[in-house]
Amino acid sequence: MSCLLAIDAGNTRTKWAVLQYETGEILQRGVLNDDMPAEWALCERVAVANVAGPNRQALLEAHLKLLGLPVRWHASTLHACGVSNGYAIPAQLGVDRWAAMIAAWQHYQRSCLVVNAGTALTVDMIESTAPGQACFLGGIIMPGIRLMQESLANAAANIGAMHGVFRDFPLSTQDAVCSGSLHAGAGAINNLLTLLGERCGEAIPCILSGGDAFALLPLLQKHILHSEFCLEENLVLQGLWYMERESP
Repeated sequence: MSCLLAIDAGNTRTKWAVLQYETGEILQRGVLNDDMPAEWALCERVAVANVAGPNRQALLEAHLKLLGLPVRWHASTLHACGVSNGYAIPAQLGVDRWAAMIAAWQHYQRSCLVVNAGTALTVDMIESTAPGQACFLGGIIMPGIRLMQESLANAAANIGAMHGVFRDFPLSTQDAVCSGSLHAGAGAINNLLTLLGERCGEAIPCILSGGDAFALLPLLQKHILHSEFCLEENLVLQGLWYMERESP
């Protein structure tokens, strides 16, 4: 059985998965720490999406050199796997966003909103243009939920450590900061859902991934009733599998 090692090097964590090359089934997955996981030895080739900069790339290169496997460092392109990239300079689009959009399109084959709630919160719009074809229309990048909370704690006096919880009617400073960051993220998602829905003339599904997706999902489901919300934990890793399969 042929296996692909997919690596998503993000700003905070480096996630990996071993996928069956023929089907895309995830056989093993985890978060990279200091040591190279033993499961990587099962693979025959490697696909990487790195948005964490040259230091993380150097660390990954040192690990992967020991495997002696062919490695492809993926970048965003003008077109891949049925999706056209609307950026004026396609390569400037973060490859993690690109891979997530490709996976979302391949899974659902519908106009949709793709949300990655990590260190940054990215919200990207995909429009179906023809059977099997879609276009990335554009998207936003804003501080993630935790980054919003941390920046306020660091910049404002008397805020203190963040140990609040989400409440509809916050009555403490900590709860107000926690609730404010979640409302900001959910509000941005709702705005783009409305915008894309108006363009497409239908309710648009929202595909969420990232570490803070679990915190956002209940708020979205409670207050934005006209949309379908789907949680997909491994969009970037699955997108790399699609991209690798199409690459020469």
